[in-house]
Amino acid sequence: MWHIWKNPFGKMPSSSRSASCLTADKKVAVVKKNSEGFVVQKSDILCSNTSRYLIQDFTGEGCFGKVAKCVNLITSQDVALKILKTEDSVVTKREIKMLEVVSVLDPVKKNVVQFFEKFEHEGHTCLAFEMLDGSLFQLFKDRHWKPLSLSEIRPIAQQLLTAFDALKGIGVVHSDLKPDNIMLANHLHVPFRVKLIDFGVSFTTSEVTHGLVIQPLGYRAPEVTLGLPISEAIDMWGLGCVLAFLYLADNLFATHCEYQTMRGIVEILGQPADHLLCAGNNTHKYFKLNQHWDNPKWWLKTPREYQLDTGVAPKRWERSFKSLDDLITLHPEMQESIQLEDQTAFMSLLKGLLHTDPEKRITPERALKHPFITMAHLVDEMDTSLYVDNSFDKMLVCPMDDLEEELPPDGEDDEETKGEAPSVPPRTNGAGSATLRSCDITNMPRSNDGAAAAGVVDTTGSAEEESGAASPAEETSAADGSPDEGPPVKDKKSRLKRIRKFFGRAIRTLFAQ
Repeated sequence: MWHIWKNPFGKMPSSSRSASCLTADKKVAVVKKNSEGFVVQKSDILCSNTSRYLIQDFTGEGCFGKVAKCVNLITSQDVALKILKTEDSVVTKREIKMLEVVSVLDPVKKNVVQFFEKFEHEGHTCLAFEMLDGSLFQLFKDRHWKPLSLSEIRPIAQQLLTAFDALKGIGVVHSDLKPDNIMLANHLHVPFRVKLIDFGVSFTTSEVTHGLVIQPLGYRAPEVTLGLPISEAIDMWGLGCVLAFLYLADNLFATHCEYQTMRGIVEILGQPADHLLCAGNNTHKYFKLNQHWDNPKWWLKTPREYQLDTGVAPKRWERSFKSLDDLITLHPEMQESIQLEDQTAFMSLLKGLLHTDPEKRITPERALKHPFITMAHLVDEMDTSLYVDNSFDKMLVCPMDDLEEELPPDGEDDEETKGEAPSVPPRTNGAGSATLRSCDITNMPRSNDGAAAAGVVDTTGSAEEESGAASPAEETSAADGSPDEGPPVKDKKSRLKRIRKFFGRAIRTLFAQ
């Protein structure tokens, strides 16, 4: 949960609450209690009113506590247990408060980390979460900074947009989106199934937020930097920066210098509108009034002017492109016209997410209907292109039960469904949440508890992957060739049916309004 912002392209901003808090992984966690301390070791058992947690290992340490990998002895489920040093911390109190607010959301369908319970142990607060594999940042380290393809970015974008749409519905702003706070659920068995974590600096839209300095530098919305009123639109800006990071394997904006971050926004996206600059409390820090004419009314200060006014010398930040449209040329290996069309759709979504005016920035609801997410622009190639075929397969990790149950308008798939076994109802985990139907469709292996292994903690080292095994029923089915698996021809028909359903829903969403 307190993963230090290890960025090879810049240092962690000093404003982040995680700065310098994380130390190396340790096998023994010592948590201070007043002037005395107690030791929590491997194989210790911590008890709540309803569960008993056996500590198997320690995966991270932050300035607010320790994180342990545990197994719930009642349910046999792997759990990430955060042991807080004290509940007096403002951040700790806020995190507990926001977890209670967010817990009303379905953790499976809304792609947020599942919070099981809070309990006291020896006077210290413990928070139990589902266990996840590792963060997207760790994934890039493991991939040696190889960018993701658009077919891999799309399901991540869809799941995060679903999460932010749900958070907006309950009036919550995450305000700390970055690759560290996006966790892979079980990358071995359900690739690119992700969940949003870390609500320690989240807040509700009803709170007074004017002038707050939040979000990590490089993912910070311009209204935050300029000192303008803050809304849930800052999360959409953060998502745009994250998607650009996934595409580039590099940060779109500077992560180590406020001036260079603003300069990058101006050079890549254009200068924020004058009415925004006039209303910003911090505008004079980065801009100066134009003394010669009124259009533009403001000019971005030069590095020299910024240094003279603030006493801070801007650090160097270089990039190989000048606009978002230039990013299309970064992957010349994409020769198919359909791939270039998909890139254009992706850039269109980025522009909507990275609009400098928060009032004009795309909302989660609208973004979920964007062609890049719905793949409506790929409809004509769904039977002829391997690229489209692969793109559809990648999207099956997204929880979309409603898409599976809808038939196309003409009902042409009715004949294909005759004789097929009835659909399997969604499984439930220990907390009663439905697990992914998409996993049932594609016969992907599951973890032992019936849901994707989940994790909540950002650590200094690699997060340990939970390689779940298929359930006994699935193993039997695979061994004896039961009807659940189905013959290859029927599987192909069923797959084409799901493609038509997906695209049929996408087209109706776009044009029925």
